[in-house]
Amino acid sequence: MRGLVAMAGVGLLLAGCASPAQRIERKLVEVGVPQGQAQCMGVRLQQRLSTSQLRSLDRLARMNGNRIERMRVEDIARQLAADGDPALVAELLRTGIGCLV
Repeated sequence: MRGLVAMAGVGLLLAGCASPAQRIERKLVEVGVPQGQAQCMGVRLQQRLSTSQLRSLDRLARMNGNRIERMRVEDIARQLAADGDPALVAELLRTGIGCLV
């Protein structure tokens, strides 16, 4: 019985450990990017963005949390442009377009 409880605890801990790509995907889906495109973008953005750029994406997702309408990649890029990071905007657009194909 003790072993089962320990195994269940380990399983719950591992379930909470999402990779950066999975967290990016989840955030993109939350702001309205279609699931398939978000999954593709998550993998690519994880590899290409710095930690501070990833935080900018996270801030945007939290900021959009109460909005009803969905955002497209272009809408996300426009919001990120306000942060003053043109490299992030360019990478987001490049990745978004690449994941549509």
